[in-house]
Formats: sequence, structure tokens, C-alpha cells
Amino acid sequence: MKDKKPLWREIQKFSGQKWYLAFILLVLGLFGLVLPVIPGLLLIGLAVFLIKPEWYEKIKRRFNPG
Repeated sequence: MKDKKPLWREIQKFSGQKWYLAFILLVLGLFGLVLPVIPGLLLIGLAVFLIKPEWYEKIKRRFNPG
């Protein structure tokens, strides 16, 4: 039988990957604010959603009160 990694190691690995992806999206979003081909605000929004998902809930409640 293979030894399974502890759950906390898998969570740490996922968290690190999430931060890496958010950083890439943020950099691309900043380029997108200057270049007309890249949707900058969308990429910045996705990066913020990865970093702070609770902000997404606040924004969703503000624009969709129902």
C-alpha cells in the first residue's frame, strides 16, 4: 500500500498553487489595463477572487440583493 500524504500537506500544496495562479492573473490583468487585447479588469477580478473569496460574496450581495 502506498503511504498517503497527510491532508494538511495537500492543502498547503493547493494553497501555494492558488497564490501562484492569482499572481499570474494579477500581472496579466495589469498588462491588460494597458493593452486593449487583454481583458484587464476581468483578470484582476479573478485574482482577487482567488485571494479573497469573501470579497466576492460582498460584491455579489451588493449587486444582487435578492
